[in-house]
Amino acid sequence: MLSKELALDEARKQKEALAVIGGWRRCLFLLTASLSALAVFGFQMEGWLVLGISAAIAAAVSLGLTFLVDLSIRNGRRNVERILDSLR
Repeated sequence: MLSKELALDEARKQKEALAVIGGWRRCLFLLTASLSALAVFGFQMEGWLVLGISAAIAAAVSLGLTFLVDLSIRNGRRNVERILDSLR
């Protein structure tokens, strides 16, 4: 069991880390949207099919990473709540 000061410090550090990870989530979401638009462009233009396929694959990977980062943020928030609840 952590002391009250250590638990508060740990919760603060985890909240700061969650803010940083939130920035990564935002960037991944924007990357996914951009790659999706590029994939649509590649599929609609003649001769750009390879670009469309590669952008679609990259968008799918980016979307998967976005979901993974979002899951880690939700779990991190639950962890911070548990730390703070243990102090009550």
